[in-house]
Amino acid sequence: MTSQTRYGSQGDRPIRKDRVLIVGLVVVALIVIGILLKSGCTKREDKPVAVLSDGQSVGTTATPPVTTGTPPSDVDSVVKAIIPTSSGSTASPGSSSGTMPPPTSKPAAATTAPAATTPSSNASIISHTVKQGETLQSLATSMGVSVRDLRADNQIYGSAAPTAGRVLYAAKTGLVHTIKSGQTLTDISATYGVSVDAITRANGISSSSTIFAGARLVIPGASSAFWDTVTTLSRGSTAQFIWPLQGAVVSPFGWRQHPVLDMRHHHDGIDLDVPEGTTVYASAGGEVYFTGEQPGYGNVLILEHAAGFYTLYGHLKSSLVNKGQYVEKGQRVAISGNTGISSGPHLHFELRNGEFPVDPVSFLP
Repeated sequence: MTSQTRYGSQGDRPIRKDRVLIVGLVVVALIVIGILLKSGCTKREDKPVAVLSDGQSVGTTATPPVTTGTPPSDVDSVVKAIIPTSSGSTASPGSSSGTMPPPTSKPAAATTAPAATTPSSNASIISHTVKQGETLQSLATSMGVSVRDLRADNQIYGSAAPTAGRVLYAAKTGLVHTIKSGQTLTDISATYGVSVDAITRANGISSSSTIFAGARLVIPGASSAFWDTVTTLSRGSTAQFIWPLQGAVVSPFGWRQHPVLDMRHHHDGIDLDVPEGTTVYASAGGEVYFTGEQPGYGNVLILEHAAGFYTLYGHLKSSLVNKGQYVEKGQRVAISGNTGISSGPHLHFELRNGEFPVDPVSFLP
């Protein structure tokens, strides 16, 4: 007799499909949880923070410097790596290798003085309040100086007398200089070509004395030819910026076909036709922001001015000033040349509002 196997034994029990489904869901859930836990524990790699050589940092990787011999497609755009952007982050100025030279030591600069101490108490400086009907000649005669010196002492551009009520200053032993914020005695000495010792003796101070912006100094032996240059380059009118030299504009601001690279690009400045070796003057007072070589520009000088403006002077033979130095409007700052990507001797001149180039002719007298 065949033995009968009892239904429901271990070997013949049917597999329930609902249990299989539950097991499958559990396995999938465990896999998903493992993936989530792994992604949550993995350390996120942020983009490296580029630390600039002047101690500032930006949140993105620094752009590799443009190297000499490989001009960018727009040779004028390289300056954007030097001048601060509108967001306030500043790329380090440096040589064509992209490195920033170490800052030069500079004597303590002038600070703004309280209003009560702004006028100079120097006994050798005389003052006069302009009255109605007075002329430059009558004013100069009454103050015992020449008209040229009086104009230089008070930075008078034209030949008309100042308005009534204005206080004029003069000195019989030299010119009167009004100290600018950030200016040092060394800077003033370089501007006029007069030694620091001579300036300190003439004003009864020492080289370590604190000087205040707005105060006045006598510059012994200084020539009014300095201000004559300013009035010539300002064309006799009061202006925030003056021409950096006298020369015809041979290439204006705007789009053009590059004369050397034969490509269409935006010309961020103007080209002034002058022979190599022509003296270049500061278009406005300010601090030397950069001097060195840049691709396309050759030897270049950049000055930083008030209200976020910068002027750039390119294709130079050489610069006459140093980084960090304060220069006066009309001061000799460079010698024109033919360096960089250039079709011939000329001065490339730019005016920038922050990083953005503007047409210099719109601001020049």
